[in-house]
Amino acid sequence: MKRLTLLALGFAVLATPALAQMRGQDPFADADVNRDGQITIAEYQASRAARFDRLDRDRDGIIRMQDFPRIAQRGDRGADLERMISAADRNRDGALTRQEMLASPPVAFAMADANDDGVLTAAERDSAKARLQQMRSARR
Repeated sequence: MKRLTLLALGFAVLATPALAQMRGQDPFADADVNRDGQITIAEYQASRAARFDRLDRDRDGIIRMQDFPRIAQRGDRGADLERMISAADRNRDGALTRQEMLASPPVAFAMADANDDGVLTAAERDSAKARLQQMRSARR
């Protein structure tokens, strides 16, 4: 179960502004809007919405594999992107809408929120990032 959660966190990382830099990206970057050192679930959801908007290059409200032809052809990165889309694609049409993404569980947030209080502290974020890095190192 823990491995599945770590894999889910890894997939959550994919929804970043620059898919070209998928690996190593902080899933919580830019989420602390009020810069108080903590990220609430509302801040994280707003960050997810903004990430979707950046990934939706043609502004049609949908993310598809064909929107990223170079990434789709790159083995593990293409497979990671496809899994990210599939994980949240509720109607299984191969396309991820903004609504589907936002309705999907915020797995990275839930995994990092060690005390389940709906707020991520810097220590919780650092711990989650360290676990993700360990998972990546183990895959190599």
